[in-house]
Parts: sequence; C-alpha cells; structure tokens
Amino acid sequence: MSTKFDAQLQEVFDGHKGIGQELKFIQTVFGFLRRKAGFFSDDAHARKVLKMAKMHVARSKDDAKKSAPKPAPKPAQAPKPIPKPAEPSDPAPVGDNEVVELDDNLQPIDKSKAKEAWVEEEKKDEDDNPKDIPVGNGGRTERYLWTQTLKEVTVHVWLPKKVTRAKDVSVTITPKGLKVLTKEGKDNIINGDWPEKVITDDSTWVIDEVEGKTSLTLYLLKQNQMAWWKCVLNGDPEIDTQKIRPENSKLSDLDGSTRTTVEKMMFDQNQKRMGKPTSDEMKKQDMLKKFMEQHPEMDFSNAKIM
Repeated sequence: MSTKFDAQLQEVFDGHKGIGQELKFIQTVFGFLRRKAGFFSDDAHARKVLKMAKMHVARSKDDAKKSAPKPAPKPAQAPKPIPKPAEPSDPAPVGDNEVVELDDNLQPIDKSKAKEAWVEEEKKDEDDNPKDIPVGNGGRTERYLWTQTLKEVTVHVWLPKKVTRAKDVSVTITPKGLKVLTKEGKDNIINGDWPEKVITDDSTWVIDEVEGKTSLTLYLLKQNQMAWWKCVLNGDPEIDTQKIRPENSKLSDLDGSTRTTVEKMMFDQNQKRMGKPTSDEMKKQDMLKKFMEQHPEMDFSNAKIM
C-alpha cells in the first residue's frame, strides 16, 4: 500500500490524544468524508468500508505471522526406543481450553494410534526436505505468491510496472473463478477457475507492495472451510497438502457445529480404545432397552442383537 501520505496522516493522528486515539482518528476521517463528498449517503459504500476493514484485519494477522521468528531447524537425532504405551484410563471431560490436535479434515488425531506409528512418522520427517513443506500452507509461481488457512486464501499477484493504482485494473471475482485485466482490457494479467468455490461477498482486493513489487492482493473466503487448496487456479502448480502442518486448535476456537462433531469423535475414539460402545452404539442400546421395557410379553433371550 502507498505510504505517500504517511507524513500528513501522522500529523492528523497525533492531533488525537488520549484513550482510543486510533478510533478517534477513524471517526475524524469518516466525518470528513460525510461532510465533503456525501460518501456515506450510498449504502454500497458502507458495505465496501466493512470489507476493507476485514481485509486490513486479515493483512495485519498475515504480517504478524511473517514477522514472527521462525523456529530453529530440528537437529538430527538417533532413533529412540519405542515407549511402552500407558494403560488406558477413563476419558477426561473436555474443557474449553483443551488443545485438540486435528488432521487435514478437522478430525481429532487418535493419540493411541499416533504412538504406535511414531517411528514411521519420524522417518518420514527425516526424509522430507524442508523446502518441500508449503510455506504459509501455500506456494509460489512466476505470477503470484499465495498462503492459506482453512478459512481463507491470500494471493499476491505480480502486476506490470505500468499498473500502480486500483483504477488501472479491472478485477472480477466470482464464486468459481478470477479475471484480471488492464483497464483498457488490452492485457490479460491473470484468469482461471478456483479449485473450490469462494464467497464473493466477503472476498476483496487491494493494490499493494509485496517483496518490493507492486501486486494485486486478493483476500478470498472459502466456501468449503474444511479442506486445503492444492492450488489457486486449476492447471497451476499444485502443493502437497499432506505436508501441510496445521496449527493445533482449541475447542473454544471452533464454531458450534464443528465443536460438537469434534467432541463426539474424541469421545468415540476413547470408547473404542477401551473396548466400550460408541455414542451411536449407546443410543441403539438405549432404544432397544426402552423397546424391551415397553413389550414385556416378548421373549428376547434368543434374539441376536447386531
């Protein structure tokens, strides 16, 4: 983004003292737009402002991740002896702050199976080249750089030198694809189909500067927020989503339906590990018990219950 007016903006910002300095500054800008140009008389402008606010929040989080110090490479270690698995115990109640390890499909990882396979995973980690692990869960091509979370995709498309402002380009984002042209429509900068649909109402773009180059930065909200993208546009180079290393999630961070599903999976895994019935099996047993109580005249002694 342009820093051309930073000096003037800093002077105005410094004029707002005390608690809530940032919000007072924004209020001043909004008031100026309302008085000077009647900007907020159009409801569409208000919606665009909300989109821009969301975009800057996403950008701020992205910048924070990029500036965070990277962990030192893990030194090679000699194979460790396989530890003896502990005796299974009753499942502990799941709390809001419990950290749950999820796989690529947002399913909780069965730690008992993970223990049995840890030697194989260690070997895979040693064989993996760090360069093969997708940076930011995304990748890089000659035309763009991209990162992703399960919810969003961020794409930095490199622009021709003659394109420096938003009015220099025509950007069309649809649920199925993207088309970017120069304003005259003479040059096709990039176009293609997404591998998965996006939510256009919550997707936006801005002209930015990334790695010293002018770029069109796209912030895309996935429609399917339970899957990783292999690429940005169909036909472009793909990443190996099996090598993505998602961060651990807290149950309190998940939405209601996802949390319910994860808690059920965790309970069922614990039950199976201890040789006890799963939640679905318990429901069936309860239904059968009620049926037997309602029909005492029937003999169930020789019945085979599946």
